[in-house]
Amino acid sequence: MSKDTVGALFFLVLSLLYGLMTFNIPLNVMAKKAFFTARTVPTTLAVCGIIISLLLLILPSPDADGRNSIIKTFRGFKWKRAGLLLASMIFYGLIIKLVGFIISTILFLIVGFRILGEQRVKILLLASIPFVVVFWFLINKILGVYLEPGSLFFFLRD
Repeated sequence: MSKDTVGALFFLVLSLLYGLMTFNIPLNVMAKKAFFTARTVPTTLAVCGIIISLLLLILPSPDADGRNSIIKTFRGFKWKRAGLLLASMIFYGLIIKLVGFIISTILFLIVGFRILGEQRVKILLLASIPFVVVFWFLINKILGVYLEPGSLFFFLRD
């Protein structure tokens, strides 16, 4: 690792810790709903520090002539796959209230695995259904967090 990478990692950890500490800044009752509070500037500084350190880690080091080539950095990414995953996340957010947590999450995982290249139906089902059911059981039954079954469930039940 180069000195620049170590410095960027140190700056990232420092910014993350600083951002976590901003939650310890006390607010009075009147300021909790205000747009600008005692936490606003420190939180903004922490977010800026995180963004800058991530850019330092992601962007390439300077070429021999001293310039960075951002186009070279992002050329090899699979943008279509990333866009499809983003679209599936948006779709998941739109259907979760309608069909409920279990069905929408199973569908989201199956679609996500397909986008990432998994073709075998058996693997798709075995990787998504048991995981979602166990996760739902832990959240709903063990931790006691109620997850609504979805409005479609109530519509079909009547």
